[in-house]
Amino acid sequence: MEFLGFLLNLALFFAGMGALIWAYLAFSPMTRDLVAFLSRDQQINIFKNRRIYWTVGIACLGVLFLRVVFGFADPAGGDALSEGASVLGQAHWFWLVPLVGGGVMVAFLYWAMYVPVVMAPPKAHRLVGRDEADEFLEPESVVLGIELDGETKAYPRDLIARPHWFNDELGGRPLMVSYCILCNSGQAFVPVLENGQRLDLRNMTAFDNNTIYHCTRTRNFIQQLDGKVIRGPNEGEILESYPVVMARWDEWKRLHPDTRVYFAPPHTFRDRFTQRMLMKMVPLSKLAARDEPWHVVRKEIDPRLPAMSFVFGAEANGEYVAFPVVTMRETPVVNDEVGGVPIVVLYDKEHDIGQVYRRKVGERTLTFENATGSDGESLVARDTETGSTWNVSGHGLAGPLATERLEPAPHWNQLFWFSWAAFKPGTRIYGQ
Repeated sequence: MEFLGFLLNLALFFAGMGALIWAYLAFSPMTRDLVAFLSRDQQINIFKNRRIYWTVGIACLGVLFLRVVFGFADPAGGDALSEGASVLGQAHWFWLVPLVGGGVMVAFLYWAMYVPVVMAPPKAHRLVGRDEADEFLEPESVVLGIELDGETKAYPRDLIARPHWFNDELGGRPLMVSYCILCNSGQAFVPVLENGQRLDLRNMTAFDNNTIYHCTRTRNFIQQLDGKVIRGPNEGEILESYPVVMARWDEWKRLHPDTRVYFAPPHTFRDRFTQRMLMKMVPLSKLAARDEPWHVVRKEIDPRLPAMSFVFGAEANGEYVAFPVVTMRETPVVNDEVGGVPIVVLYDKEHDIGQVYRRKVGERTLTFENATGSDGESLVARDTETGSTWNVSGHGLAGPLATERLEPAPHWNQLFWFSWAAFKPGTRIYGQ
């Protein structure tokens, strides 16, 4: 009987701990590679059933704990403990050691590194001007910048890296500014479905190193680099999006002196702990210096470019094109067509900032060439049709089109090649 009791205690302990850990593995940057064999759908299913796993785990460990408590009871005493012991049996007090140790370990793992909880939205934020932003941003700090309807904002990478998104409003429309630290991929989505439902998105996990969001209201799941609902009631819908610019803070504020900055510092101890851990583990410079992605990638990495090299990824009408930054340094103005849409890639190699635009202004399709300035102004391009000059932000600087601004084309700004190739298969590489 004692041996059977030991086997029962062992089964309860491992079943309880196993259920809790299984519901954790795919949702922590520390353990995700242990379950790299799981498909995206399998990860989503585990998340959807997480409360069942938690219930099973807590119930098994709870029964084992009660058996330990009943082990102190006198079976012949007739009290409540004795009656419980006759139903559930008894366990030696020694089982308190793995119970307490395992419980503390699991509690810490969920508290410190369970992505759906840890990557929480900021408790509070405020918008600050350029001068105030200089107090907490270094000149070389990376920001995600966006200009929409004449309004410009910047989102510090080091602050958005923990939650992976900020909810904001720009140009009179709601925006979810998203960022995946493992892909260096940023994009601004309009978090509203076609039926008018507002999404309340949270970071869930990463698949092939790219974050997956889940909506707490609609139970939809969205892959960041797909920009569409991959599971849920609205599966297949693609969110309206706007490209963001990866730039150093000193260059962004030079081009946009009236910019405002979304300042959302961590407030709680856990937020500060997590942010500091992320900045130590995966700073952009450390990621870019790697030969391979941080986590295991299920798909074969496209060998045409180094996995961690930066590209501008443009897409239109089902066609995808990658413009390697190393190529743009040699050819900072590129005229091309993507999906039949005339586009131009402008890259200021001196300041490492670029963007992709449509080449059409009004009814006229422009052709651009490289240009340099002699008065300190950062000129990047000149169109051959009117002779107007343009900067990297797509603003006309001089000439007949000096008051115009080029329309940004759908693209991803300076993300890692492996991620673009993985989620946009069949992509063409400019220059190859």
